[in-house]
Amino acid sequence: MLLSASMVLICLVILLTIWDPHGLTSAVVTVLSGGLITLLATLSHRPWAPLIAGTGRLIIALIGAWGLFTLLLILGTPRLIVRKRERLTLGLLAGIWVWLFLGVAWIYAVGHGTFNDTVWPWLTFIPAFSLYLGVLFGAGLVGYLRVICLRSRHADTLVILGAGLLNGDQIGRVLGTRLDTALAFAQRQDHPVTLVVTGGQGPDEALSEAAAMAAYLTQHGYPAERIIQETAATNTRTNLINSQKLWWRLPHQGGRVVLITNGYHLFRTRLLAHQLGIHAGGYPAPTRPGYIVIGWAREFLALIMLHPRLHRGILIAMIATNLLWMLP
Repeated sequence: MLLSASMVLICLVILLTIWDPHGLTSAVVTVLSGGLITLLATLSHRPWAPLIAGTGRLIIALIGAWGLFTLLLILGTPRLIVRKRERLTLGLLAGIWVWLFLGVAWIYAVGHGTFNDTVWPWLTFIPAFSLYLGVLFGAGLVGYLRVICLRSRHADTLVILGAGLLNGDQIGRVLGTRLDTALAFAQRQDHPVTLVVTGGQGPDEALSEAAAMAAYLTQHGYPAERIIQETAATNTRTNLINSQKLWWRLPHQGGRVVLITNGYHLFRTRLLAHQLGIHAGGYPAPTRPGYIVIGWAREFLALIMLHPRLHRGILIAMIATNLLWMLP
């Protein structure tokens, strides 16, 4: 049973990956399938089942540890994680801390036999919704790995997403790697490539991100006539919408369009592009290891905010189910 069920799940994951390689649904199915295979292997008596079960538990533990660290990072250093134009209110942070405390207490009560005939059964929706968020976190990591591996090789138009300017007018390390990646990508092509740089001017910036990016590219020898500036965007969604209007004016509507941003940001960028009906490839710029955890924490918050109504609906459904289950 373990072998046949595992093969069915693996085939399902492969089919969904081919059908929608950068989608959130296929990533969620991948995570759930991995968890189910681990559970089946744990219950199986096959001689090779412990190896599969142990590997699965190790992966789950690593994802869980990263997720918990991300949560603590968000709670402990919100100014480092949340973008400068956004903020986490004290009430929200306090609510997350209370949620975390109750979730840990619920697990402790279950593990120490003090669960029944207490208030804890009424709060089962807390670990249930936390598990749901954990699955989304794991799906985000799967999507992150996919965009790193399944990258475009050819392009006629490259769209480079902005990342903010240091001191109001300087290209930072993150944005610099995106621009360097675009330059290297364009040089590998056997035909001229148009670069679209996108990013508006923030309240603390002396010029638009697009203007600073264009200056950087020309200073590194890229022809100015093959650079198009989009100077009004304020976030990833408007980066895509405004840039599409520009590349549609190019011959053949830009040809093969590839989005360039850091790997941790590319998964959400591709999801947004899909939602907007934009067909474009993706190519990840490298990120220094020390920044990946911070960048991913920011991206996970943004991923959650892509479907806030869905998450609220699932939470309400879990609370309602919990109450109906407890009522006599």
